[in-house]
Amino acid sequence: MNAPAGTLTGDLLHLIISKYSAPADTTAETSFEELGFDSLVLVEVAVALSGRFNIMLTDEDLAEAGSVAGTVALIEAKGVQV
Repeated sequence: MNAPAGTLTGDLLHLIISKYSAPADTTAETSFEELGFDSLVLVEVAVALSGRFNIMLTDEDLAEAGSVAGTVALIEAKGVQV
């Protein structure tokens, strides 16, 4: 993980590494496809993020974002700031 805790990127990396068994060396640019995340995992991540930030995210949104970096940009575009 290459982002500090307490940042949106760091928090999202921590989530996917700790809860969804992504490798410890996962970076913000690692694609969800490279991680082997299928639509079920993306649904779970979308639900977790939607609840945490009180925004609407779908698995399709995350698939289109493609990575942690893309997801952070999407969340920030929805007005979330950490």
